[in-house]
Amino acid sequence: MKRFLSLVFLCTICCSALMAQDATAFDQQMLQMRKDAANTRLAINPVTPFDCADPSVVQIDDWFYCFKTGFPVGIYRSKDLCNWEFYRNMFPGKSPRDPYGDGKLDPMKTKAKDNEHINYWAPSPALINGKVVVYLTLFVSMENDRQVVCVADDIDSEFRYVNTLNVGNPEHPTPQDGQYFLDDDGRQYLVYGDVNSKGNYIRELAPDGIHYAKGSKPYYITTAYEGGYVYKHNGKYYFFCSKNHYNTYEYTLCVSTSDSLTGGWTEPEDILVSESKDAILNGPGHNGEIITDKNGRMFMVMHCHCDGLIPKRGDYNQRPMILMELKDIDGRLTFVDHKGSPTRHPQWLVNAPEF
Repeated sequence: MKRFLSLVFLCTICCSALMAQDATAFDQQMLQMRKDAANTRLAINPVTPFDCADPSVVQIDDWFYCFKTGFPVGIYRSKDLCNWEFYRNMFPGKSPRDPYGDGKLDPMKTKAKDNEHINYWAPSPALINGKVVVYLTLFVSMENDRQVVCVADDIDSEFRYVNTLNVGNPEHPTPQDGQYFLDDDGRQYLVYGDVNSKGNYIRELAPDGIHYAKGSKPYYITTAYEGGYVYKHNGKYYFFCSKNHYNTYEYTLCVSTSDSLTGGWTEPEDILVSESKDAILNGPGHNGEIITDKNGRMFMVMHCHCDGLIPKRGDYNQRPMILMELKDIDGRLTFVDHKGSPTRHPQWLVNAPEF
């Protein structure tokens, strides 16, 4: 029933968007979609009917928990990556200036002025030593930007600020979008970018995941794009990142590869782009983690505009979450459509993962 209602919902969207299209051709598309849905287990993008910018996911027991940009920092959960429900807010307070709701100003020491707004960007969760660790960007201005770490004993417990890893300085004024990476040898890293210093970096973390490893230093990966994420597949490292402005259809997901974390990265290449400036699903990027289902299939979450489904808020083009499948094709990770064919565009339909 849920799949049927979702198909009806999608048909309504498509009908509204394609009124100018030849009716016969549109009927044929809908007929094929019904056949596909009847013969395969399909999910329909976007998988959230709400804004879910910069999604990042951690699996805890049978649940996937997604954290997203914005304040309050919303936490959503799903058992299948396709159907998401609100779970809780990361902080109990209602104001970015009072996230813990205890009346204490500026608990993360941003030193924001009274007339400055504090932005909560790109929270990235990880399960480290049984605790939920979240790397979070606090942006006040180009001169006041930092990456902090918050920790909870479990997903239901209170998240408390414990450390600041990066603070803006003349060399790296705007450190942003930190994501966690665990290598095969058990060493942990933070991947982050700095748009204004034109670089993406990776630096080893201490075993607690809260501090940098003693004597570690940041290694340059590539030019400064947003939402950097590292994934290792068949001995090769993949660095996924996004370029262009997040609020436009030109936002694009890119990938670099290397045999080493500390150097030798290729220049980023476009891997997922809008099909056209008029595409309803457009501007894919700022991906979260790659998650493998019980059949060994790889899936990635990211945000994407969906014009006509998620209304704009003023000039802001909201960004729901979409799910895309990746396959190893000729020794390289490649996005595929619901039929398993390579694609460079966000898709309405995807073969749903199984857990």
